[in-house]
Amino acid sequence: MVITTASSMKRPKTIVGTTRVKLRTQRFIGVILIVGAVYLWFLHDLAIQVQQKQANKDPSELKEFPSSDTVSQLVHNTRETQKEQRVVDYPPTNATQNGPTNSQNQQKESKHRKRIMRPNFRPNPHGHMVEPQILLPNGSKELFSGATNIGKSRVQKNIPEDQILTAYLEPIDTSTWDIKPLPVRNVQPEDLTVTRYPKLNSCFKLPEQWPVDDYPDDDPFLPWIHDVFPTEDGKYIQFVAQNKQRCHTGTTEEEEAILEHTMPQMALFQHVALKKVGDDSRYRLSSHEDADLESISTRFICKFKPSGDITFSEFNNDYEWVSVRKGQRTMFQKDGRNNRQIHTSQLLFKCPVPDHLVDTVRTGASVIDDWATIFVDLIPVRTPPRFGPPDEFLVPKYSASMGGALRQSFDPHAEWGEYHILPPLEYSGRWANIPICKPSLLTYEPTTLKKTNNNDDDKVKKHHLVSCLWASTGYATRGNRYAINDGQRRMLEWITFNKMLGFDHFYIFDNTGAFSNESSLQPFEDIFPGDVTVINWPSRVCNNNPNNVDSVGERSSQYAAESSCRLRFGPHTNWIGQFDIDEYLVPMGNYTSVLQLLEKLDQEGKKIISFASWRAWPRRTHINNPDDTTFNDKELCSRRSQECFELSVRDDTTLMEAYNCDRQQPGKKTSTMPAEKQIYRASYVQQHFIHYSTVTETSNMPLDEYKKVYNRARPFPDPQSRFIDEVNEGLMLHAKAIARQDTAGWKRNCHKDGSPIDQCRIGFPWPEDGSNRTYNEDGWNYNCYVNPRIDNYWAPLLKNKLKEMGFL
Repeated sequence: MVITTASSMKRPKTIVGTTRVKLRTQRFIGVILIVGAVYLWFLHDLAIQVQQKQANKDPSELKEFPSSDTVSQLVHNTRETQKEQRVVDYPPTNATQNGPTNSQNQQKESKHRKRIMRPNFRPNPHGHMVEPQILLPNGSKELFSGATNIGKSRVQKNIPEDQILTAYLEPIDTSTWDIKPLPVRNVQPEDLTVTRYPKLNSCFKLPEQWPVDDYPDDDPFLPWIHDVFPTEDGKYIQFVAQNKQRCHTGTTEEEEAILEHTMPQMALFQHVALKKVGDDSRYRLSSHEDADLESISTRFICKFKPSGDITFSEFNNDYEWVSVRKGQRTMFQKDGRNNRQIHTSQLLFKCPVPDHLVDTVRTGASVIDDWATIFVDLIPVRTPPRFGPPDEFLVPKYSASMGGALRQSFDPHAEWGEYHILPPLEYSGRWANIPICKPSLLTYEPTTLKKTNNNDDDKVKKHHLVSCLWASTGYATRGNRYAINDGQRRMLEWITFNKMLGFDHFYIFDNTGAFSNESSLQPFEDIFPGDVTVINWPSRVCNNNPNNVDSVGERSSQYAAESSCRLRFGPHTNWIGQFDIDEYLVPMGNYTSVLQLLEKLDQEGKKIISFASWRAWPRRTHINNPDDTTFNDKELCSRRSQECFELSVRDDTTLMEAYNCDRQQPGKKTSTMPAEKQIYRASYVQQHFIHYSTVTETSNMPLDEYKKVYNRARPFPDPQSRFIDEVNEGLMLHAKAIARQDTAGWKRNCHKDGSPIDQCRIGFPWPEDGSNRTYNEDGWNYNCYVNPRIDNYWAPLLKNKLKEMGFL
């Protein structure tokens, strides 16, 4: 007996064809009906939500300024869904050497508001899937065991109450901001809310103990400080702060409230002029003409304790003048969405140290048992932000340099009144008891600077070329989508390679503590004694989002770490290289060292050299077999029905060699590259933003002086900078890690017979024989180029060095 199934029965071709057409038609109609039903349900549900909101909303709600408690809760809630990452935040592709100008910003502003490509984006929880790999050297003690700097500092357990870092929070009444002249604040000590931070009890650990992630949101006139330290000459106390308003710039009701609440953060970038009144340390707002010379351009009153001396803060750069030179029509937008103006991300200012305390601060004599005996209170001058043109209230040295080309529209007498006296300092909101610790070299590299000619002012630089790194053993990518956990291996190879190039010191701001307490980068001080300084830097970035969502990402922790490194250690080095541990600077042509290139730059009179950045792919021949770690799981691969695998580089090769498959040949990178990185003269660059020198000595010059020196008015591109010649000088290989989810569907994406759903991120290098074929004998499409200089020269040197060290 023969049993025949339906699938095995043969049908006439015409019947088969007709049946297939009917089935396809029925399926298509079914899909349309389902989509339509879902859409109608969505509209119905949306209408119900709107009705509920309208029914529950007080009509005056939109006009009232949110209470401090409400905003604090909103900030807390937003933090829970928008936490940090490690991936570099790429500025716009049309950015100039010193960042984008305002003309570019203005042209793109309307497009930027509409370019929300992922309106339903929801980030994963902070640190999603971050489990750093622990690297162990062969046959020796466990170096990577989460070691800390505890042995280097004595933690003070019992800090006297008058030495505990304290925030005095003052209520803010923005309803007075539109009144002219600005009403005098009638605040009393009992109006202030007091928040103490006893956790800060060690000078050595100040960067990791400062309450960055516990900022007192109720009073946004207090700067969001990330680091504070004396300058190397003891003349200033340097503050590194970030613009808190940039953390939440979305259009939801909650983030709109946060934007409004944090408006005072904008005012902190704009100077005021003060005049002393009487002999009791009272001050009034004034014009430049009436102001005291020491307070003609300030924002914070600095009170030193226990001496009681008063000084006035100075900006590292005049933010208003920089905005003028960048061609900005306004310094800030009223809606608070100013993220494209990258120079106002970092608030850098300093308090002058009273003359009689300078030597004590410079020598660190006031620090006893790792704790300070001198402190400073920081009192912000509270005025509304100015939203006019940035040259409406320029300081005299800059306004005079512009001749009659000013757009002055700010009248301090009309805006502030003739006699607007500030409240007594002890009545005002402030940061109190900020410890004044040792200068940075005395804290982290306690080797005295060399002197020449017995002249204390004639100091030889301690270093020639250093690296400033913000890194971690593991990190999460944007939106906490993916996790990269090979930080220790990358750091080991990267430092080893860059020591071969001529870097003589590495300052690592270790962000591992933002994700994990099980590992750290501290052991690299032991592996490279005298060449590495590790500073624990556990603060999280405030917004982990990508740049194509409603509330764009803000790399606050990274930006602050970079500024801290430059300001702490820049005075003791000639050059700073700003690269990440997945970015390899590769000398080309006849160059075998970066030092040779720096000599050439000195001969040319250049102070900045830039390297083009394009992401390279890991070669299939240099990674472990994908079949050994293949998954077909939507949650693990982030794509339904698409295989992915855990990409890892073979142990017998290096990451640089594995990723030596660049998408462009040397010298062929286009002008629309995603980003760039730089080596720059530490004394020349006044503010740096990961990829760009946003403020330099030349952009800080008064206009008339600049014209005399450079015979032009336009400051950009910077006259002291240039791009590197990739063929004859050097280039940068960007070996950015490939996460498991990035490999989803890789066979479809990479093979000639596949139907790609994404780009192929596995490297299949083009042959060097000039063949016209576009794929290899196995059908894999060519997609990148091998740099022979790396394979034939640099990779063997690095592998031999790692073998000598016992790590390969």
